[in-house]
Amino acid sequence: MLRRCGAIFTAGVAAVVLAGCGGSAGSTGAAPPPTTAPTVTVPACPTIATKAPVWPAKVPKDLPKPPQAHILSQQTASDGVYVLKFRTDTSLRSSVLFVVEHLPKAGYVLGRGDAEATEADAPFLHGNTRGLIRMLETGACTTDWLLATVDTQAPVGNSPLLTPHTPTGSPSPLPFG
Repeated sequence: MLRRCGAIFTAGVAAVVLAGCGGSAGSTGAAPPPTTAPTVTVPACPTIATKAPVWPAKVPKDLPKPPQAHILSQQTASDGVYVLKFRTDTSLRSSVLFVVEHLPKAGYVLGRGDAEATEADAPFLHGNTRGLIRMLETGACTTDWLLATVDTQAPVGNSPLLTPHTPTGSPSPLPFG
């Protein structure tokens, strides 16, 4: 009797397993169609109304400047490099897109930069000005910027920070590798 109950139990388990593996009579045995990945939406950062900053005279006049910037500090190093730090109420992604879209339109040549999850760098060249923009995500809708420029005609300006760069022949408009 015990042997018969064991056989019935084993047959029942086998039937359940086989039912799970089988298909309907009309099944072709093909895998089900792939499901689409869910769409990820990135929330937009709110626009905070503030008055436009007064940009320091050492910032190139034709350099595109992000709106709603808050100037934090500025200094000129002994090697002639001018450094300006400011903050925007934008995401890092929006900040990078601003640089990629606006600087080339204004005649600035973007060099090959670097991008990571919370930081991006974009070297640029325009006339006698070499520069670098570094953007650091400090919040979902806050980016700190560092703008460093040097005039290549200035007698003290030859910083290793801003070495000359020849753009690559990459078909990508992004200056980030």
